[in-house]
Amino acid sequence: MGARRRDLLGGLGVGAGLMLGGSWASSRAGAKSPPRAPAPAKALTLGALFPTTGPLAALGDECLRGVQLAVELCNEGGGLFGRQLTLAVADAPDPDRAVAAARKLIADMQPAMIFGSGDSALSLGASEVSEGSGVPYWELTATMPAVTTRGFHYLLRVCDIETGIADRCFEAAAAVVAPARQRSAAALSVVLLYADDGTGSALVPLATAAAQKRGMKPPLTIAYQPGVASFSAIAARLATMRPDVVIHHGSVDEVVLFFESLSGQRWRPGALIGATAAYGSAETAAMIGPAFDGTLAVGVVPYGVAPQLAPEAAMIALLYEQRFGAQPRSGLSLSHFAGAALGLDVLRQAGTADKDKVMGVARSMALAQGGLANGWGALFGAGGQNLRAFCCLSQWQGGEAVALLPAAGAAGHYRAPAG
Repeated sequence: MGARRRDLLGGLGVGAGLMLGGSWASSRAGAKSPPRAPAPAKALTLGALFPTTGPLAALGDECLRGVQLAVELCNEGGGLFGRQLTLAVADAPDPDRAVAAARKLIADMQPAMIFGSGDSALSLGASEVSEGSGVPYWELTATMPAVTTRGFHYLLRVCDIETGIADRCFEAAAAVVAPARQRSAAALSVVLLYADDGTGSALVPLATAAAQKRGMKPPLTIAYQPGVASFSAIAARLATMRPDVVIHHGSVDEVVLFFESLSGQRWRPGALIGATAAYGSAETAAMIGPAFDGTLAVGVVPYGVAPQLAPEAAMIALLYEQRFGAQPRSGLSLSHFAGAALGLDVLRQAGTADKDKVMGVARSMALAQGGLANGWGALFGAGGQNLRAFCCLSQWQGGEAVALLPAAGAAGHYRAPAG
């Protein structure tokens, strides 16, 4: 394991730090005392802005853990510029407090870079504060397209966007579900069920475009108001309609209520595709139980991915378990590790925390897919969007999320639900 750990540190650009062992000679001829060690350099502060309290706390904590692992490994390898790294964590439970937290973080800590935020509503305001202060902001998993359409100079987004989520959902329907049901993609009936909030609503036109791209009928849409929806009525309506595929965009609580209501109807669609982080979470799977098996999820790359695409995923899962005393709860920690490690390597290559040099190095990167720990690459285009990120299709099998698409990352085969 030690050799692989050094390899992983090398991928962070800090592996040489483990190789600088040895010690000072105890004394030189005639020397009366050993040389005085130089004073330690001041730590380099990085920011982490995630929801650590409130309804998104579980999501935010899993994101934060990935960043913490990357920073701790970097420190283990010697840090950056001969300096150890300090991670200043700011809580962003809602959009207003995300803005306030970003302002306080920048004013109090002067971070060289901020990692965030796991949620688009939080990212929009926090990254605007960061842009105004000239602090590089690394968005790691917020997917709303609007995050990178504002012409910001100090913003980079490492993950894919809602457009990729919509396309992967319909690729799953056309290339995975349709053949298993011995149907043509064009013949499938698809319903898009979504919470009528900013991110959910943004998915509707993207889903329509993705369906048309694959020669499929646009999905029938069913919107509901978060917090007040009657999932019993929604499930009854779906049981009457009997669509082949349901794509659901909702929170953890909404997913749990939806499954309870489907159980009450003694019916479920031929394929259920989740399009939010809630569907990629082991905690959601545990709350729902065996009924969650067979569910498809579109989102970040899970730990259950082929090593050909993401050879370090298993190692990171082991380090996660050693550090936090539990198995990873979702691929969010893997993708946040990968994105944070990329940011640290950019700092290393820049050789300085100077914001313009850092952004210059980042924007000149051309890392092929498979170059990051979760299988993503890095090539930043207009608005700071990473053009070599992608969404993954996985299926819950035996309590584990197993990658199915892209094909290079497939760690198993699709299991069609019985009946």
